[in-house]
Amino acid sequence: MALMQKVIFLFSTLIAASLIGVGNAQTFYDGVIGPLSITKDGRATLAVSVENREMSLRIVYPDQGGPYPIIVFSHGTFSSSDKYNLVVEFWAERGYVVILPNHLDANYGIIPSKTEDMIRIIHTRISDMSFILDNLDAIEGQNPGLKGKLNRHQIIAAGHSIGTQVVLVNTGQRIRNPTNNYVTESSEDRFMAAVMLSDPGKMAMMPDDTWKGGSAPTFLSTGSEDYGLMGDGRREAEYQNEILTLPDESTGDKYLLLIERGDHYFGGLIHRDVDKAPDYDGLAIFNAASLAFMDAHTRDAESAWAFLKPNILSSATDGRFVLTVE
Repeated sequence: MALMQKVIFLFSTLIAASLIGVGNAQTFYDGVIGPLSITKDGRATLAVSVENREMSLRIVYPDQGGPYPIIVFSHGTFSSSDKYNLVVEFWAERGYVVILPNHLDANYGIIPSKTEDMIRIIHTRISDMSFILDNLDAIEGQNPGLKGKLNRHQIIAAGHSIGTQVVLVNTGQRIRNPTNNYVTESSEDRFMAAVMLSDPGKMAMMPDDTWKGGSAPTFLSTGSEDYGLMGDGRREAEYQNEILTLPDESTGDKYLLLIERGDHYFGGLIHRDVDKAPDYDGLAIFNAASLAFMDAHTRDAESAWAFLKPNILSSATDGRFVLTVE
C-alpha cells in the first residue's frame, strides 16, 4: 500500500499547511466521529401497498451516541443491500445511520424486457426512497437499537450505478424520455445532499454532466473505466434522455472525484465480482472524500472543508485522484 502511505504523509503536510493556526488538521481524513462500534445487520420490512409488495431493508448504524445523519442508499441494477459493505460500514463507523432498501430488481427479482419495465423499476426505486423517509418510525420500531439515533433533519441520498439516477431525481433532477415525453421527476425535498459512486452520464441513454442537475450539494466519484450494465463506453443507444434541470453555470457545491483507472466496481469491492484487481486505494480515497463531503455539509467540520480544497488530493496522490468543485 505504498500509495496510501504517501497519502497519509503528504496529507499531514498539505492539510496542515492549509490550516495554519488550526489545531485539528488531520493526516488522512477519517472523520470527526469514531471509529465507532456498529450494528451491521439491522433489518426491517415495509409493506408497499400501492405496489402490493414488501420491501426489505438493511440498516447499518452506530451502537452508541446519536442522533446521527441518515443516508438512504440505492443499490445498482440487480444488486442488493449486502453488496456495499466496505462503503456503508465505513460511513456508519464514523457516525451515520445507513438505510439500504432492496429495490424491485434486487437479486434479479425482476428483469426488464421492455421500456415500460424499466420505467416501472425506476419509478418504484424513486418512490422507495421517499417511502423510507415516510416510515422511519416503523423502521425504528423494528430495530430498538436505533432509538435516539436518527437525525431526521439531516438526510442524504446515496447510490451506485442506476441508483445514481434515483439519487438525482430525488434531489431535484428532471429527465424526459424523447420517445414518449415521459418525465421522470419527484417532489421529494427532504434530502439535503447527494452522494454518487458512479457517473450517471456514463449510461448509454444519458447525456454528459447529468450529475450537475440536482438542486442539493452533490458529490460524484467516477473514473476512466466507469461503465456498468447500462453503458459500455461506446454510448450506443437509440436515443438519449433530455435533462431538464442542468444549471447554466457552476454552483460551487458540486464535487467531482476523478479516479485514474477507476472502474464501476472498484475492482470488485462493491456491487459484484469482476475480473480485475481490487482497487483498495480507490475505495479508500472515495470513502475519505465522501465522508469529508458529508461531514462538511452535516457537521460543518473545519477539517472536512480543508480536505475538500482544490489540489490537496491531487498533490498527495501524484494526480491519480483529482477532486474539483464546480
